[in-house]
This record gives sequence, C-alpha cells and structure tokens, in this order.
Amino acid sequence: MSHQPDEAVAKDAGGGFAPHSEGQFAMACVDVVNLGVNVEQFPGQEPREVPKVALAFASGERQEDKSLTIVTTEMTLSANEKANLRKFLESWRGRSYSAEQAEAGLPMSKLYGQVALISIEHVVTRKGRKFGKIKSISPLPPAVPAPDFVILTEYTRPKFLTDRKAQYATALAKHRADDVGTSPEPSGDDDDSDLPF
Repeated sequence: MSHQPDEAVAKDAGGGFAPHSEGQFAMACVDVVNLGVNVEQFPGQEPREVPKVALAFASGERQEDKSLTIVTTEMTLSANEKANLRKFLESWRGRSYSAEQAEAGLPMSKLYGQVALISIEHVVTRKGRKFGKIKSISPLPPAVPAPDFVILTEYTRPKFLTDRKAQYATALAKHRADDVGTSPEPSGDDDDSDLPF
C-alpha cells in the first residue's frame, strides 16, 4: 500500500453551539425576523398558510468563539387575543392590549432593542440536543441593569433563521403550485407611530 488513510473521527457536535445558560437574565431583542408564510398541516385537517415571526434575544453571554449566545422563539404572527404572540408581548410589556390596539396592528420592528427579564430553561429534543427555551418574559425591573447595548451591533443573524425563511418560502410555493388553495399574504402596517409597548 503506497499511503495510509488519514485519521479522522466523525461525531455529532450537537449543532455547533452551546445553549444559553438557564435562569433569569436581562436581555435585549436583537432581531425580529419575518419568516414569511409557513404551510402547516395537522392530522385530519387541510393544510393552512400561517404567517410566522421569530424573535432573537441576547444577554451578552458568549460562545467559545466569542460570538453572542442567543435565544430565539418562533410564533404565529397574530394579535388575536388567543394568539401566543399576543400573550408573549403582553407579558413582556406588563399589561394587556386593548381591542383597538390589537386591531390597529402591533409593529414587530419596534421590539428591536427593547429589554426584558427572561427566564430560560434547557429542553432536550428527541434527537438528544439541548437548547435554551424562553419559559417566561416580563418587563425589566428598574433595579436590574440592562444588557450592554453593544450586543445590537455585534449580533449577526444566524444561518438557521435565514434557512428557515427559505424553507417556508419553498414550501409555500409548492403548496400554491399544487393548487390546494391560497390565502392572501398578510399585509404589514408601515405606521411606526405606536410602539408595541
């Protein structure tokens, strides 16, 4: 034999990042990602088109490579009183929205740079990977220092969010091409005059 094989070991690195530590942290919203429309189908039901949004938060905690450790949450882009997003935002702001506010629309881009007290727990997926999940969110108490806002300039949108956006767009195009039925895409409200808070 003229050569020897290289030594190489393949292993599952678990996604290449460590989850954010568990506990309560002062965090800032570092990204709002309009993921577009996802096609969801539950057993026994027709597929339906659902607008999705992802929010990313950072406390300043770092990975081994010094990049920011972030926590993300994805929800249906809806201000309906039963919607998880509306409940999440009401917990964050510490008060409910009026019917008029919800009907007028809640501009998600206004969340960027806003701070909160976030409780994080570790969850293990079916594949055995651990990630940080937002257990609860509330207004940041005045006595708790806000995170250093330099994190807003250091943040880079992770590839998995860009990939998910593309995945949803592909699935939506296929769904519509299959002529299963279409729903109009949600229209955004460009009025920046009213903060969601």
